[in-house]
Amino acid sequence: MAGVLSVLVFIAVFAAMFREVVAGHVAVLAGAAAFLLIGSLSGGYTPQMAVNSIYFETLALIFGMSAMSALIAKSGLFVHLAEGMAEHSLGNGWWVLVMMSLVTYAIALVTNNIATMVIILPITLNICRRVELNPVPLIIVEIVAANLGGASTMIGDFPNMIIASAGVLHFNDFISGMMVPCLVLLALTLVFFEYRLPKWRSKPKPIASRADDADHIFGHPTVDQNLLRKGLFIFGLALAGFVLAGTIDVRPGWIAFVAGLAALVFGGFKEDDIFQACGGHDILFFVGLFVMVGGLTAVGVLDWCVFAIDWLGGSSTVFRTLVFLWLVAGLTAFIGGSTSAALFAPVAASLVTATDPQTAWWALSLGILAGSSGALSGATSGSLAVSHYERFVKRHPELLKMIPAGQGLGHREYARWGMPIMALFLCFSTLYIVSALN
Repeated sequence: MAGVLSVLVFIAVFAAMFREVVAGHVAVLAGAAAFLLIGSLSGGYTPQMAVNSIYFETLALIFGMSAMSALIAKSGLFVHLAEGMAEHSLGNGWWVLVMMSLVTYAIALVTNNIATMVIILPITLNICRRVELNPVPLIIVEIVAANLGGASTMIGDFPNMIIASAGVLHFNDFISGMMVPCLVLLALTLVFFEYRLPKWRSKPKPIASRADDADHIFGHPTVDQNLLRKGLFIFGLALAGFVLAGTIDVRPGWIAFVAGLAALVFGGFKEDDIFQACGGHDILFFVGLFVMVGGLTAVGVLDWCVFAIDWLGGSSTVFRTLVFLWLVAGLTAFIGGSTSAALFAPVAASLVTATDPQTAWWALSLGILAGSSGALSGATSGSLAVSHYERFVKRHPELLKMIPAGQGLGHREYARWGMPIMALFLCFSTLYIVSALN
């Protein structure tokens, strides 16, 4: 009975989040409270077990990276970088897509997907309005590029932070294990969009006649050099710490935590901004999520997943890992990457072998990457992109003439692009995992 109730509560929480009934962190905290109530009544899940289920290193990584990213973003560097590259590609639809994909990927290497898309979306929509481009494919490729950037490093997205804590992995492990396949997948994504958009080009005006409009659109934002120096110095020290963490036997999460404290001290944030700068809502979300996943583990739900993987994959480590990869991708498309990482981390640990301690974790990360790119509900920044797009179109209805009827940014339109990308990612990831295990 406790297992059934736990699963129902878990489903109810994510249904409420999907329908945006309440904020995500409120929903999961309420769900965590329900899990603790069920556990106390059944005696199978105690408060101490709930505390033990929390990955505190992940929370430290979220805090530290959020604070450092907020400091660098406050300096204006990210917006300056994005707008400068976009301006140089202005007027050519394909180069707008390529340049914005690359800058999105670069920013996502060091900050979470939501923050990345907050920076990129206004620039993208203004470019499309200026050069009369359909913004939907561009936004979709940026969501995918943000997923790829986040999956490339230990600090790029929340799922990898969870995987780093659960698998006791270091920064260099992700560079060697994930960055190369993600760069290959980024190249394949651009080839895919070139194939799907053979006529997707703007008709630019001469450069001279675009100058005033470009100034109006981009504004040439200034960069606060003092804040930038502080931010880059703190981030540089943290990055050096991440690289040397394995050698000096210090976990990356605690390096990020100390660097985050320094960023808050030297960032000059107002009191009202500190909670947001240190990722307060994200930390609350993950505390509740970890407690719920701990409750599912306690009632044996994750054991069912392990049994299913063993039954489908048999005794072959390769087949079991591939079943796991595809299972994670399929569920991530519905429940999101962060939830999948927390939910399947214990399952990934069960697939780890003494001779190959890392491939199961890469299968988890690649499965999350594929699923989060396949559907808006799987992308961390999906709902943000839709709401920002809808608000912009309401303010600038002239953009609608660039968008074919029935092909606005919604779940169905995204799936037209996302599902083939998901299939492409899974095929490549399958080959990557097979080669790693052989």
